Amino acid sequence: MITSLAQFQATTRQLWQAWQAKTITSELIFEMVMQNPTLCTELVQRALPELEVGPLHLVNPQQDVHSALLARAVRYDIYAQDEAGRTFVLEMQVKDERDLAERIRYYQGMMDQLLLRSGDSYRQLATFPTYVIFFCQFDYYGRGWARYRFEDREITDPLMTAHNGQHSVIFNATATDHRRADALGPFLDLMAGNVNNKDKFIAQIQAEIKSIKMNQERWLENMLYELKMQERFDAGEDSERNRTILKLITRAQQRGADHTAVIADLADFYDISKAEAQRYYDQAQLTNSH
Repeated sequence: MITSLAQFQATTRQLWQAWQAKTITSELIFEMVMQNPTLCTELVQRALPELEVGPLHLVNPQQDVHSALLARAVRYDIYAQDEAGRTFVLEMQVKDERDLAERIRYYQGMMDQLLLRSGDSYRQLATFPTYVIFFCQFDYYGRGWARYRFEDREITDPLMTAHNGQHSVIFNATATDHRRADALGPFLDLMAGNVNNKDKFIAQIQAEIKSIKMNQERWLENMLYELKMQERFDAGEDSERNRTILKLITRAQQRGADHTAVIADLADFYDISKAEAQRYYDQAQLTNSH
């Protein structure tokens, strides 16, 4: 908790440095970039080359969907539609929560709630295909493929689909072979930290990120987002483990332990991703600077 002006200034400086270091894999940066309909349309077109994706509209970042009172709500990173009535949900996923398949199942069901109103015929869904697209920094299905595509099929005759209009596509930025990714390969490279500015689309994304980082309103949005996330972190159900991890990091830093080694050891011992371990490390630095 920030309790003084000096703490606030120190926190702001660290948040600014972290803001400048963020890439397309940052959930907030991804959302801000994809609010540009032209870039969002190009990304979807590259992700789904078999379609002719028209200009996207309703490009809503953090689209909330609520169902029954006690049902779990969902929040999509990007929710968009094209002129053909197709709906696209785009998600940037850095950490493997080991629930991707279940999330996709739930997302698909909640998407339909935005498409049908009370009294509408189920048949109307035939004109509203839905696509859930995840861009992951891990290989959820473990085949080493750059792209996994799913739709309901008949078990004894896989060539026969259910024709229910639901499609799911999962991209794996850790894949070394991008043949399955088609034109999306350069974007997966960008996620992995390899920037190919010879690709016009990638150059446009990088230019958009640079513009976003210099925008004071965007910076304020990021700062409020990070402070909100910190509040959730402090009030988390697993706060005892959080405190333990932060103490371990602090002691390792005091002993002069290598940053990379600390991240790797935390990820291995607590069975978390390196991205999550890095978040703990950053929080320890922020806390120790006060």
